[in-house]
Formats: sequence, structure tokens, C-alpha cells
Amino acid sequence: MKERMDWMNIARYFYLTDERLQQISRDFAADIERALEGQDEATVSAEKSYVSLPGGDESGVYLALDFGGTNVRASRVRLLGRHCYIIEKKVCQPLRLPGQYDYLSPAATAEGLFDFLARLVGQVAGKDTIYKLGHTFSFAMQQECLKDARLLSWSKEIAVPGVEGQLINQLLEQALARQGLTNIEPSALVNDTTALLLSAAYTMERVRMGVVCGTGFNACYYEPAWDMVVNLEAGDYGGLVRNRWDKAVDALSTQPGQHLLEKTVSGAYAAEIFRQTLLSYFKAQDLPHFSTAVMNELISHDDDHQGQLAMGRVWDRIVRIDEVRPIRNIGAAIFVRAAQLAGAVSCGILRHLYGEGPVPAQSVAVDGSLLEHVRGALFMMEDAMQACQNEGVSRDNQIPVEPVLVQDGPLVGAAIAAAMAQ
Repeated sequence: MKERMDWMNIARYFYLTDERLQQISRDFAADIERALEGQDEATVSAEKSYVSLPGGDESGVYLALDFGGTNVRASRVRLLGRHCYIIEKKVCQPLRLPGQYDYLSPAATAEGLFDFLARLVGQVAGKDTIYKLGHTFSFAMQQECLKDARLLSWSKEIAVPGVEGQLINQLLEQALARQGLTNIEPSALVNDTTALLLSAAYTMERVRMGVVCGTGFNACYYEPAWDMVVNLEAGDYGGLVRNRWDKAVDALSTQPGQHLLEKTVSGAYAAEIFRQTLLSYFKAQDLPHFSTAVMNELISHDDDHQGQLAMGRVWDRIVRIDEVRPIRNIGAAIFVRAAQLAGAVSCGILRHLYGEGPVPAQSVAVDGSLLEHVRGALFMMEDAMQACQNEGVSRDNQIPVEPVLVQDGPLVGAAIAAAMAQ
């Protein structure tokens, strides 16, 4: 049997020092400036959303569609004004169901995908009511108004042909017509991170930034100079030092060389990074693939014997009891790095907004399974934000900023966007 690799020789490649986090936050702030000025050297974007922050008094009943990656959600939302809302009905369905359908693969069609979306919307709509619909669509778009935008490129391993370059809400409107749902008008299209920020700003005071770390990764903020929310497509940031396992995951992806930060942070790739590290740890040729949710379950077992059994089942191999904690530590290191990078990006936005001046008290709206369901992730994100506001290893300069999880942010934000579009 080949001797396993020391887990510390793997985990150390995922460790980010305070100085490195500070460097990333400074460079990310500079990248925002380059993007705002339209410089080709920028790796992130400064995409206009054509929507400002809500006042909190928007009201009415709207439909919302959230298309972000693995699952699609639709809902009927009643905005009550006074910063209140009610989700009257909500449905959720995966875009891929093994053995039944797959609306993510190259074998799918644009018409089939959008018919699937339209049918889901129909489940939350009343038959005799005219609705405005807000659509949350979390992919790179070319946008010139709030109503619609063209898809620039898929990400998150989605490869459905016939959609790139097309107007997204126009495709949805055509699909709604094919389903007989002519009482529904798609009136707003926003990125999921923008929708998250709209939802948080509708219900909370002092929030100017949103971060989504789920299947994908992105960040947005309110740009005072433009009086609108700016979508950064932060997953494209290219200022990272990647290790060999990051590079292996990138090489195996459908878009090598693109979305490099997203591939180190998001749930679409965390499990594959973990799998690649385990190939090195076990000195194995192959291991079965598994999801990031399964990865989280495996490293969350507090009982070593239960963890040993679970790991053995997932990887179809004998896992020794003395291997359980080292394996957990490797997985935890991958999750910690993801949370730290989310914090460094957030601090980069603060640097852009406030420079070296004082940062006013505020919240960072957060959504996404990795930050919500991974134990300790939100704390590590906040810790990284505090580290980035200092120089070296000092933590003397504490800022009054905290990340706050926002439930149903993309759905409620889509409804708010539809209200603001009127």
C-alpha cells in the first residue's frame, strides 16, 4: 500500500494569512476601479443593473422566478410596504433529475429549458390575475434596461445551446405564451446578487452590499456615483494564487481559464477540489464523485466512527479510523478558504466605497448554501473582513460591519425589482 500524504502538506495550500487577505482586498478594490473606468485589464465587471435601492414602501402582488444554478424556484410575493412582505406560495424544482430529465446539459434545448421555467411559474400564478414578474438570473449578462438582458455566457457547468446571446425575458415570455400564461409579463431581470441586495435593503437599514456564495459566487453593491446597484461578476476575479488542485479542477471544467475565483469559492466546485486533494492524500488513481452537500456532511460528523462509515460508503473504500480527522481537516481548510475569500471581496468593496476613511455601521447581505450551511463559515467571513481592515497581523482597527443571512433574498428581490420597474 502506498503511504498516504500528510494532510498538513495539503491543507497549508488553502491557508490564507492576514497579509494575503489584505493584499486581495486591496487588489479587488483596484479591480473595481478599473472596471468602472472600462479598462480592459479589469478581471471583474461593473455591470449596471438599472435599478437603485428600494425605499421600503413598494407594494402589490408580484411573481418571482429565481434561476441560479442547481434548482429553480418560483413564488408569489405580496409586498406590503413598511418594509414587510409575505411569500404567499413557493415551489422549487431541480434542473436535473437523474433518469428523468436534464435541462443543464448540451443535449437540452433553449425551448425545453424555458418551457420548464414557464410551467414552474404557472404553479404559483392565479388563473384570472394579471401579474408582473421579476426574474432573478445569475449569469453574465449584457444589460441596457431593467426589463431584459442578453446572456453573455453560461457558467456553473451549464451548457444548454441556443441561449447565449439571446434576450432572457423574451425567451421566458415566449415560453409563457406557449403554456397559455399570457396573463404574466416578465418586467424585470436582475442578477441574483442584485436581488439579494434589493431584498435586504427593503427590510433592513444600512445595507449597501450583497454576497452570494452558493452554487456560484458573486457580489454587488450600491454605487452612489451611478445611483444604482452594480453587479461585479466577482467570480471572474483573477488575482488569486491557485494551487495544483485548483488548477486540476479548472482543467476539468467546461470553461477552463474562466471564473477562476468562483472555482475556488463556490459550491459547484468545492467538492471536486476536495476530491482532487483526496486523490493526493490517498495516493489513489480515482475516487467516486460527490456533491458539496455530501462533503459538508462528511466533515461535519463529530463522531469519528460514524464519519469513518460515511466516508467508506461515499468513496467505496476502506477508510481507517486514524484517517477520519485528517480528512475532515482538509475539507474544513477548503471551506475556510472560501469563507475568507468572500470576506476579502467584501472588504475590497468597502475599500472602494470608503477608501482609507472610517467605515460606517452596516450589514452585508449574504445568501448561498456554502455560507448558510457550512458550520463556522459566516464567522470566518466576518473574521477575514476584520483582518482586511488592518495592516499585518494587527486586529486593532475593528469595523462595525457584519454579514447577515437573508432568507429568500433572490425571490423577494425579484418581486421588488418588478415593483420598481413600474
